[in-house]
Amino acid sequence: MNEAEPEKVAEQRRLYGEPVGDLVRRVTTGLGLTQARVAGVLGLSPAMLSQLMSGHRVKIGNPQALSRLQSLLALTEEAPSMTREAITRRLSEIRDTRSSLTTSQQATTPPADAADVVRRLLHAVASGRELDAAARALADVAPGLADLVRIYGTGSRDDAARHLAGVAHLL
Repeated sequence: MNEAEPEKVAEQRRLYGEPVGDLVRRVTTGLGLTQARVAGVLGLSPAMLSQLMSGHRVKIGNPQALSRLQSLLALTEEAPSMTREAITRRLSEIRDTRSSLTTSQQATTPPADAADVVRRLLHAVASGRELDAAARALADVAPGLADLVRIYGTGSRDDAARHLAGVAHLL
């Protein structure tokens, strides 16, 4: 390693909370993926991902790749309660996501990734099994809240996006 590389890894830690290599290893270990497969889902070449992981490069220059990495990290948390088929389906969804930057939005239109943020928040505090149990427990006392937990906590990303689009006028 040359002398500049520890500086680059420190910069990654400042930008992303930890080195990119650690983030990607969490994904490969948690989801049982190869580094090449992760690169494919992110939309990066395997060589570029390797350079990021080793600290030869600091920043993930592609905002879509960064967003996909965040989604992969969230999936890693959800994976223990998911079937292999559901994980594979989710990997395809993540790979196919397209984000766009805009300078303005109508006040009643939530950001496209708002549903994903809610999903990640729920999975940050509870596993899929716990969220399913919470939805069942809430069903009789607060059916609307039970639906929210079920849709955003255990439903698909598409289910959550559809729900959010349907209630956007209330926001």
